[in-house]
Parts: sequence; structure tokens; C-alpha cells
Amino acid sequence: MFLYFTSDLNRAGVFDEASLAASTERHHIELAAPPLGAVADASTELSRSAAEGVVFELSSGLPSERHLRLIDHVLRAGRRAWLFWPAEQAVECVDDERLYSLRRHLNAVKWLERICRPVDSALTRWHRVPTALRWIYRGEFPVRRSDIGSRLDLLIAGAQPVPLARPAAGLARCWNTGVYLRTDYWNAASSDDRMVSVVGQLASLTNGIVCLTACRDGLLDGAGVHQVVMDAPRLISGQDAIVLAPLHYAPIVKAACLAVAPSLLYDRLSAGQSVGAELSQSLRIAYVVEYPGSDVVTREALNGATPSYPELYAKTEELALRQATIVVVRSAELKAELVSRGIDADRVLVSTSESELGAKLSAIVVAQAPCAERAAIRTGDAYKDRVQNQWNENPVGSHHARESQPRTIDWFLEVERHRYGVYAPWMPDVMEFATHAGQRVLEIGGGTGTDLAQFAKHGADVTDVDLAAGHLQLAEENFRLRGLSGRFIHHDAESLPFDNDSFDVVYSNGVLHHTPNTAAVVREIHRVLRPGGRAIVMLYAENSLHYWRKLVWLSGVKEGLLEKVSMGEIMSRSVERSANDARPLVKVYTKRRAEALFRDFNRVEVLQRQLNPEELPAALRWTLPSSERWLGWNLIVKATKRV
Repeated sequence: MFLYFTSDLNRAGVFDEASLAASTERHHIELAAPPLGAVADASTELSRSAAEGVVFELSSGLPSERHLRLIDHVLRAGRRAWLFWPAEQAVECVDDERLYSLRRHLNAVKWLERICRPVDSALTRWHRVPTALRWIYRGEFPVRRSDIGSRLDLLIAGAQPVPLARPAAGLARCWNTGVYLRTDYWNAASSDDRMVSVVGQLASLTNGIVCLTACRDGLLDGAGVHQVVMDAPRLISGQDAIVLAPLHYAPIVKAACLAVAPSLLYDRLSAGQSVGAELSQSLRIAYVVEYPGSDVVTREALNGATPSYPELYAKTEELALRQATIVVVRSAELKAELVSRGIDADRVLVSTSESELGAKLSAIVVAQAPCAERAAIRTGDAYKDRVQNQWNENPVGSHHARESQPRTIDWFLEVERHRYGVYAPWMPDVMEFATHAGQRVLEIGGGTGTDLAQFAKHGADVTDVDLAAGHLQLAEENFRLRGLSGRFIHHDAESLPFDNDSFDVVYSNGVLHHTPNTAAVVREIHRVLRPGGRAIVMLYAENSLHYWRKLVWLSGVKEGLLEKVSMGEIMSRSVERSANDARPLVKVYTKRRAEALFRDFNRVEVLQRQLNPEELPAALRWTLPSSERWLGWNLIVKATKRV
């Protein structure tokens, strides 16, 4: 039996919720409040109740001082306590260590609000003056090029070509509906013969073709295809209009794609237009891009004018080429140019004549022969489903590979160079990549296989178990391209599919803080390790500069998110880079909490690392080697199983 209090502590009820008994740390839970009645005093109600635990509903991100006093009273009485956020459907178990942490959060937030908010408010008002003046003068807000650039960077980071289904043998039509897209509203002068020919070829390969165009083309009407002329953007003059056009066209094209569920999206690339690539990424539609060359793209849009937003034009082009399933070019010279830029030659189709496009398109799809994808694991847990969604669509570390085509050996090596050369130079030594030759190493959540490849290169017998099928497929490709061997198993780490005492080392980097029952994974690590075996696990650190500065202060206090949502929700929204709507569970640990997780092990050591130079003031960067041992974002737990 459990006692339930509303957020104002003025109403309470009693219910029997079996799922609460097993709840530790933070969980997603569909918890309905029991019948409630008014209470005069929460402390008196607690003293009278014989409930084994108490649930405190919250309407803001942090509990109040009064909540904390009541939780302390509950814990002193030997009962359990939980915080529940109805809007997030999340419950968090509170023990003595977590209660101490919540007190620190509450005190820190009060101090930050009192000291910093008045100054920040004045600065914010001052910086808004130029924007306000431009709005008054022109009747519009300016292009926020940094915001658009950051958004494109995020999309580029998540770029991953969607394979076209292999045409079934003997069928007259290779695919179902296709969408032909043109968002270059500035090309309205004349009809386009090439477009009509391409559309005709696509129509011969599909059961239907829908043309979404920015301007009506009379030749398309005569060809008997379904042409939808999209409404023009409100602003159509100047280069501001070009870079803002995707914001106008994206919802229109998305609605059409959701309605017709196309097998492929064919996009004639134009300056500053990212709609096709964005929707390919978010809706998982195979994306075919017609690329006429960078100079042609900008010349058509700007009519010889000097580019005002060259970096945005370059980023939209990079996004399209990286996301493209197939890039169609008109000459071998253009293909050579793309290959020199790191685009996979197998994804570039040279079509000098529109009449041959259909045959070549179906042939290249057959040649690519995509491997069958693993189905998602049905876990029954919303947080685990979010983790699968996040990492299937946004391969970890891939946003750092900017020079190479995804899924090539150069791409995997570029990810590796950034990881150990820029992001975490401390990692190869601290994580002991070179010291386990001849041993059986299991990695939980191997990502794209970057770390596991280091163990394998140094002679370890390696196994990767991962909840995300997309990650596992990339790790297999990484090993194949490097000529390394390993085993790759699609499974949930809370119940590992291995016998007791199977491994000498279990390694996990940045994974366990994403699973609801972290303690269960640690128990599984202990079970599958041989006596004397070693666990090496990285968790996010609560006592870190990144957590308190970026998450608590900037997101929680400055942006006001803590007034509405919990720190768990803030981390789910912002910690992992995401080009989709996935919000994976993210947890942080103190050293004391991490040691408690590994209490069944012997010789538990907790190190702290990962502080980038730019996170420190310039005058203090010389302190980095020592500062990261106190303020780093990563806790590295090293523990040995008792013999």
C-alpha cells in the first residue's frame, strides 16, 4: 500500500501500485492518482499512515523545502519515497544520497536565480534591440543564420542514407508511389523539358508519381501526371527568402509524404533548400538527389549575385549529398568531383540521358542490395524504446565525421580520430584498450564499434551486445572494413544472453545511464564476469561543470525549464545530439552513488575525466589536466569481481 500526495500537499490518497515496489532510480511509468481527499497537515497524515511508501506528485522540476522535509521524515521511518511528474509520466526513487543531492539542487537554483537573473534579464533586453528595430523598419525578423546553421549541422550529423527497397523480380513496377520535389520558386520563367523526362522515367518505375512544384509547369500538365503547386512563401525577394524557404515548404511536403507514403523522394537540388533531405531523415524515405554541380545551383538561384549566405548554401548541399540514397549526375566529371569530396562512388549514378535514368536507377538499387535490418526489440519500456529510436537514427559520434561519406572506412576512421585526438585524448590509456590481449572482452552498447575495434586491434576476443539495431549494423560494417573479427548480438543488457563467468572484461562507455534499471545491468555484468574479471564503465557525472553550468544553469534556470520539468527531462531533451524527436533517458551519478552500484565488486575505483578546454575560461585552461579530475563530465568506474 502506498500513500499519494498531490503537488500542493493538500490532498492525499492511498493505492496499491505493484510497479512502484520494483522502481529504483528513474522510470517511465503510467501512474494514475488514486481517489483523493483533503488533508489538513501532510506531516500528520504521514504519521498516521501505515503505508510502506509515499509518492509525492510534482508540478515543477524540483521539490520544495517542504517536500524535502517530508521525504526525510519518510526515510527516517524506514519507508520508501518517490517523486512523480505526471506530465512526463516519470517516477524517481529517492534514497538518502539522492535526498542530499536534491537539497544541493534546490539551494544552487535559489542562489543562481537570486544572483544571476536580474543581470541576465537586462542583457537579454539590450541584445533584442537590433532585432526589434529591424522588425519595425522592415516588418520582418532577420535571418538568424547561426540558428539555421546549427540546425543544419544537427541534420548533417544525423545523415544516414535510407536504402531503396530492392525491386521484386518480374514486377512491371519497381516501387509504389514516388514524389518528385522542386522548391526553387525562382525558376518560373519557362517549362522544364528535363523535368518532364525525369518524371516520365519515375512514373515508369512506380505505381504513381506526385509532383510537388513551386511553380506550375505546363508540360507536366500535358504529361498527365499529378502536379501539386505549392503556395509560394510570403517572402520571395532576395537571398533572405531563399534560406528561409525551407521553413515554409517543410510542413507542406511533410503532409504530402504522410498522405501518400512514397517509396522514394526525388529532389532536384537547389540553393539553400533542405526540405527533401530533412524529410528523408525524419520520415525514413529513400532519397534520390539530382545534382547539377555547385556552380549551377548557385547561379540559377542568385543570377550571378554574390552569395550572402555561402555557409548555409554549402551546408544544405552537404546535407543532401550525405543523406542521399543515390545522387544523379550528368557527367563522369561530376561523379569524380563528388568522389573526391568523400561521396561513396557506389551511390553516384551518371545519367547523361533522361531516357536511361529508369534502367540505371533500378540497376544501382539491385547492386546496393541492402542487408536485412534487425527488428527493434520489444522491451515494453518507453524509455528503452526512445533509446532505440535515438541511436538507430543518430549514430553516436557520427556528427564529428564531416569530411567522409557515411559507412565508408574513411568515415569510421574520421570518427575515431576525433574521438581520441580531439574529444577525449585520455580515453585509450584510461580505458585500457591495449592491455587485454588474448582476453574475452564484452562491450555493452558498442555504438559504431570505435572502442571495441581498439580492443580487437590489440588482440582481444571481442563481443558487442547492443539494444540499438542501427548501431549494431554499423559496428559490423566497421569491423568488416577494418578486417577485424567480433561477435555482434542484438539484445537488452538488463538480461544478458551469456552464461556465468563468460568474460574477462566487461566494458561500457556512456550506456548504462540510459537504461531504466542500471542496477540490474551491473548485476548482469557481475554475473557474466569470471572471478577476478574487470568491469570498466563510464557514467555521466553529476558533480561536473557540464551538468551544473549547461544543464542546471543555462537550461534549467536561465531558460526557465526547471519551473516546468524535471532535470531528468531536461537531460533527455538536450544531452544527446538528436536530429529526430527521440528523448532517451539520461541519468547522472555522484562518485558515492556510482560506488554503491558496484558494491558487490572488489577494489572499486572511480575516476573523473572529460573536460574540454573551451569549457574553461581562457585564463584557467592551463589547469585542464587537474580540473577535469574534479569537474569532468565522465565518471569511469573500474571494479574487480571477487575471486
